[in-house]
Amino acid sequence: MIERVIKRYIGPRSFYRRALGVMLPLALQNAVTNFVSLLDNIMVGQTGTASMTGVAVVGQLMFIFYMFVFGTMAGPGIFCAQFWGARDMRSFRAAFRYKLAAGLIVCGLCMLALGLRGRALIGLYLTGGTAETAEVMARARAYLSIMLWGMIPYTLSSVYATTLRETGRTVVPMVSSLLAVAVNLVLNWVLIFGKLGAPAMGVRGAAVATVVSRLCELAVNLVWSHANAERVLFTRHMLEGFPMNRRLFMNLLSKSAPLMANEALWCLGMATLTQIYSTRGLVVVAALNIANVLWDLFSSLIFSIGGAIGIMVGQELGAGETELAVETDRRLIALAVAISLCVSAVFLLTAPLFPAFYNTTDEVRSLAARIIRVMALVEPFDCFATVCYFTIRSGGRTAVTFLFDSVFTWVFCVPAAFLLARFTSAGILVVYGVSMMMIAMKALMGFIMVRGRFWVNTLTGR
Repeated sequence: MIERVIKRYIGPRSFYRRALGVMLPLALQNAVTNFVSLLDNIMVGQTGTASMTGVAVVGQLMFIFYMFVFGTMAGPGIFCAQFWGARDMRSFRAAFRYKLAAGLIVCGLCMLALGLRGRALIGLYLTGGTAETAEVMARARAYLSIMLWGMIPYTLSSVYATTLRETGRTVVPMVSSLLAVAVNLVLNWVLIFGKLGAPAMGVRGAAVATVVSRLCELAVNLVWSHANAERVLFTRHMLEGFPMNRRLFMNLLSKSAPLMANEALWCLGMATLTQIYSTRGLVVVAALNIANVLWDLFSSLIFSIGGAIGIMVGQELGAGETELAVETDRRLIALAVAISLCVSAVFLLTAPLFPAFYNTTDEVRSLAARIIRVMALVEPFDCFATVCYFTIRSGGRTAVTFLFDSVFTWVFCVPAAFLLARFTSAGILVVYGVSMMMIAMKALMGFIMVRGRFWVNTLTGR
């Protein structure tokens, strides 16, 4: 019995070598991408609570943009993985072009919205009319005005990096992200604190460093992809088959639209939750900013396993190997849950240590440590729900992922937080904890759907 369970959920060494070959570069790239935000948070946090809070508020708005781009890449990415598995290069290039056009359109709309309505959106997270609030607003607007210029290179880099990963080439995007972090780290030190003769620019320096790092990341992905067109294939004869046939376009659109809507509504739900929490005061905003850095780092690890599910399971489905796809998915989910339990234990034991790095008040540090402990209890459930989401998505069941992800957030998590914050005097830990623990219900729903195997679906006609 035990041997059968082990064989079912634990693969041979060859499986983990293959999985690590995909996951490790993804994990490093995701961690590195989140590390850029971590650097901004910690370094800006050394200049005071107002600067840290201003950057945190803008970070919430930029998070919405990042998730919009992620959702835009996700739909055509499913097709890219399956077309690559089926070796259908003509359709693969068509999916890449669709991804490129859709990404630029979404980027343009987000830049317009943040450029025109940035002040009003920042104001949603700041309560009261105190001098401290006015200072946070000034720092946030200064940071946002420069961060807008990094949105185009971020989008283009995402288009190329995701497509490279879907072909199994995960090292180049990882290298580009490592370069971005190195550039960001050095420029943060120089521009925030005024080193090597540069002026001390504070939050503006952090924004400039981030934009420059995004440009460096794009340069590596773009130049390498076009310089190696005979190897990556999607940059060779990019316009071959342009425009794509109507049937493929409608198929791409029908699968991509729910994912774009899902990411839009999901990240708006997360932003709404943060806004609800912020009604408990600026101390909560600062503490959540500290705690969310750790949550994002953990999420980047789980998202790498989700990315491996999308690539490995997607390619196997595209090749018509459905039973192998189910087995691969089951073993990757088991790996994700095991990792999440370990991370959760570490967070519970070390919760007070990370907030100590920030130059802020003892009240903020103490609250951040308690929020981290709540996060640690939720992490295993969130991990399982996340890998279930990627499983369902790998088979192209995007309408279901829309219901499973964003609709769940708006129907359960947001109302729970709103009702507690609006109609009770419950503290932030109760409001936050209850809304987050709704994820346990989501994990149960994911288990039922994945076990039912309805997600097993081939988009290539095999």
